[in-house]
Amino acid sequence: MKPRIIKPNGDAAAMSPAQLECIDKLTEALESAKNGDILSCIIIACGPSDFGLAIAGADAPRLNLGLDAAKQEIIGRVTGPRRSVLHR
Repeated sequence: MKPRIIKPNGDAAAMSPAQLECIDKLTEALESAKNGDILSCIIIACGPSDFGLAIAGADAPRLNLGLDAAKQEIIGRVTGPRRSVLHR
């Protein structure tokens, strides 16, 4: 059995638009990685009551810059008029 970033909690229901978009983004990233376009990655996954983190690769400087950019984007989405990360 493969490890999971988020442990499931309860029954699986119909997928929401947010869940479907997560699947699309992860699928796109997987295809890019398979094509050799991704050398390092960080995945932060949020579930209903927890979050998980997975890191792969060795490019710490760019991973750190990417996290800084992601944090700024999240703050903008939380405090700005667009209060969602869906449908960029």
